[in-house]
Amino acid sequence: MASATASSAPAKRLSVNAIIAFVLSAIGLLFPFGLWLGYRTRARIDKGNGEYGREFATAAIIIGWLWLTFFVLGLLAYLWILI
Repeated sequence: MASATASSAPAKRLSVNAIIAFVLSAIGLLFPFGLWLGYRTRARIDKGNGEYGREFATAAIIIGWLWLTFFVLGLLAYLWILI
């Protein structure tokens, strides 16, 4: 009888948006889209819509911020060389 109640629970599915956000953040020039989609997807997963993949969305956010830091520091170094 206990197995019948366990099998009636809806199965969670992996969030496709979390994977897409992760891939977009990993691709250097598309990181702003991955960063935005990562925040959006993580908020939707936190609401409890029956999906999992919060780790992918969080990784997309972290990678996106790392790319942003890399580009800002690169721009500052480039401008420092020009001055």
